[in-house]
Amino acid sequence: MENNQRKKIQIAAAKLFVQKGFHATSIRQVGKAAGVNSSMISYYFKSKELLLLSIFEPSIHDMETIKSHLADSSSTAMLQLFYMIDFYTERVMTDDTGIYLMLQEQSFRSIEGSTNLLDQIKEQQFALFQGIVNVGIQKEAFRQDVNTRMIFYTLIGTIRYIIIEHKGLWLQQNLPAYQEIFRKAMTDANAYLKSLLVKMLLPETQPR
Repeated sequence: MENNQRKKIQIAAAKLFVQKGFHATSIRQVGKAAGVNSSMISYYFKSKELLLLSIFEPSIHDMETIKSHLADSSSTAMLQLFYMIDFYTERVMTDDTGIYLMLQEQSFRSIEGSTNLLDQIKEQQFALFQGIVNVGIQKEAFRQDVNTRMIFYTLIGTIRYIIIEHKGLWLQQNLPAYQEIFRKAMTDANAYLKSLLVKMLLPETQPR
């Protein structure tokens, strides 16, 4: 019951933060949208700032999920990178408001705590990506002249663009067209990013 209440508050807050902005949203408005009183929000989250940070918690858990999966995997480095792409594209499709809020917060930096947390998450994601690429390079499965950070930014930037491009639909998630249009865009992105990794990482088999 307690977890359900927390989740309901987080979902309501995320939608309002996206629609109105963090500073323009009041605890009272969040409570009204979630169907709870302001004191209950204070009980669970202590402050609006901590409520915002709590919405980003799943992204921290995501890293542990991915690391655990890869630790138990005997897959090649390329297949491990494919798993990361599958994981994140699916994550975007199932937690749309929270992901969009993260992108919005990265741009506007509403509070210092969110800046530090989001930078930490991004660097952890890059470190994991870089580690897999380095293994591929060491095993001579990948090219030696790889610019890992630029490839990472290309992947993240593509997903980010699709999310921002669909901003209007993010705010109208109850529309039947939303799931179909956005899911197709992310499915196309998934296939595109995998093909991009193959082109950018695999050694050339013959001269151009």
